[in-house]
Amino acid sequence: MAKHISRPSLKPLLYWGIALVAWFLFPTSWKILTKSSFEEFNAPIWEASTRIKDLSNYWGHVSDSKNTLIKKGRDYQRILADAENQINREDFLQEKLNRLKTLKNEIYNLERELEINPIDRFYPQLTNISLRNLSGWNQFFLVNKGSNAGVQKGQGVISSFGIVGRVDQVNVRFSKIQLITNHNFRIVAHLKGDNRPVIVTGSGIHPGGYGTALLSDIPLDIIIPDGKTMEVVSSNLGGRYPKGLHIGFIKHLQPSTDGLFKTAEINLHEGINKLGEVTILKK
Repeated sequence: MAKHISRPSLKPLLYWGIALVAWFLFPTSWKILTKSSFEEFNAPIWEASTRIKDLSNYWGHVSDSKNTLIKKGRDYQRILADAENQINREDFLQEKLNRLKTLKNEIYNLERELEINPIDRFYPQLTNISLRNLSGWNQFFLVNKGSNAGVQKGQGVISSFGIVGRVDQVNVRFSKIQLITNHNFRIVAHLKGDNRPVIVTGSGIHPGGYGTALLSDIPLDIIIPDGKTMEVVSSNLGGRYPKGLHIGFIKHLQPSTDGLFKTAEINLHEGINKLGEVTILKK
């Protein structure tokens, strides 16, 4: 007996083929209309899907535990506080910026008044005096800043009284300051209001503890009226000090030994020998 073999029906494929051919044969305008109608039909379904997702998120947050909600609230408050701090910091930084601009203008005006070249700018290094030697010939201070702080030999040393001396020796942690009264101290200076150079040389400590220096190479046309004094100020010719720092006062002029210039004794500020700290001028 012959075995019966079932064959798959080809009718569904035939129907799909007819539908596909018909789709390609339909006018384009009808296809667009059909597509638009399909999208309009499905639009409510898509909107409902979005609303279901939003509701799911909402009920998910509602079902959060109390601790989770507290944590989220803290995070939110932290974000708000940080934003407020950033806003306040912006105002603070703007105020600082304006202050720096003002200071820059003031420094520029001072440099013009004092005729300071910006290239010759100095950077102050405050240092404490750890030892004083005020012997008759060799007066010096030891200070607690050395090469580890950028101190170098030859740098100028000043205080609120004016020029104090210069760096003579440098170690790692301390330095030796040669005072303006030291007989080996010598710098170029000016008489206030006169740009011609004069020479300042240390002349030691006089009885009573006050220091003096000698001013030489004073032009012959310089005259000091009786009862008056003339101020001696620093010069920037040597490169160790800015121009115009106070050194001392002179009262009486005397002719030099060669008769070409005048000399005078400089009365230095008596507080120089009692200083507790000085400023080193670094470049």
